[in-house]
Amino acid sequence: MATNRRFFVGNLSLKVTKEDLARHFSLDTTPYLRSSSWIELAVERPGASQGFGFINVPEHLAGHLLQLNGTKLYDKIIRVEPAKNSVGGRSGRINIPSMMPSSFAAPIPQLANYGYAGYQNQNYRGRWNNRRRPQFPSSVVKIPEEKMLLLIDVGVNLPNKVFARDIRNVIEQAQTVGIQQMILTGNTLSMSQSAVLQAKAHPGVLYASVGVHPHFTTKEWSEKSAAEIGELAKDSAVVAIGEVGLDFHRNYSDEKAQIEAFTQQVEIACEVQKPLLAHERASHQKFIEVLSQFSGRLPPIVIHCFTGSVSEMSAYVAMGFYIGICGFICKDVPGKALRDALKEGVLPLDRILLESDAPYMIPNAPEKELDEVGKSLLKRCLPGRNEPCTLPIVAHTVAKCLGVDAEEVARVSGENARHVFDMKSPVPPSQPSPPPVAKNTE
Repeated sequence: MATNRRFFVGNLSLKVTKEDLARHFSLDTTPYLRSSSWIELAVERPGASQGFGFINVPEHLAGHLLQLNGTKLYDKIIRVEPAKNSVGGRSGRINIPSMMPSSFAAPIPQLANYGYAGYQNQNYRGRWNNRRRPQFPSSVVKIPEEKMLLLIDVGVNLPNKVFARDIRNVIEQAQTVGIQQMILTGNTLSMSQSAVLQAKAHPGVLYASVGVHPHFTTKEWSEKSAAEIGELAKDSAVVAIGEVGLDFHRNYSDEKAQIEAFTQQVEIACEVQKPLLAHERASHQKFIEVLSQFSGRLPPIVIHCFTGSVSEMSAYVAMGFYIGICGFICKDVPGKALRDALKEGVLPLDRILLESDAPYMIPNAPEKELDEVGKSLLKRCLPGRNEPCTLPIVAHTVAKCLGVDAEEVARVSGENARHVFDMKSPVPPSQPSPPPVAKNTE
């Protein structure tokens, strides 16, 4: 039986119900979540909440539940924290009796999640697990309004554990520099579930993509995970299936497992007719072979974080695929072939989507290529961690390669994203209503 973690939820409206909490935390999203999670709401009498309660979720979702701390429910900013024996301020602590057997109480969660590619190495763990924890930036970098680009980030790994402690600040920073909407990438089942939870907590701003990345298919893919991904894929907050695909470069999973999981996830994308956010590295021929099995049924295909050859790009464009461009294009030597492809007209603007792929693919262009805005956004990021707020650097690099204004790249790539993922335009901030005009009663 899976281990559950228990959380205290406070500062609730007195009219809140269990159903309200289930919707707010998206615990009613799938049969798995409905059966493995439960809510305890303190009430004086039926229909009268005492303003606090407890939520129990599977262990692998514990860290993600904490990310909903500080969100709003019934116009109240709610508190979410690991359950303790008591809560209260420095003076006078109010004991809260447990509403479930003590066996359900659990220590502070580890905020565990799967690592990803290069972040599995020892140097990364050393940086993040040393005695002095990194000081996460709390202030938000602002840029002049006339230099702001309105962008959509179609691939950001916000469910990754490196954002667990400051995700609200990361989202705020991204919005401040013009990132209007973001698609959160699912690389494992737990990250996919987290992406859906976060998207539901920020409707119209965050959207979810669900799937199992080829790096994790050997350990992750099974009949159960396939069923869960299929169920999540039907949710309205989910706009894509991904990040899925093949990676014969690193081969963290054996090729047979990768092909089986990719094939089944393409089938899911065809069934729900939602775009495929596809990872392909050193596997071009087999990748095409798998997709050819679904000829005539395929939804839009997005080649995530393209790092391949010019000939591979030409083939994908000819097949009508979209190409996701991230900070790789900014890298001096590795990104040169991609920059040259754009300069030579191999990839038209109407097939380009922009993505940060944060916390990976930092757009570390040579300093001489960056303006003051780009430099300030890179300085905002912790060493080794990219943020979605750096996406304007990618947009400016693409614009330079194409010989167009960055505003044009932002406009067209945004239109492409809304078309491919069927996303609504962001709602502008509401204007204050004019004062009522007094009626003449004479």
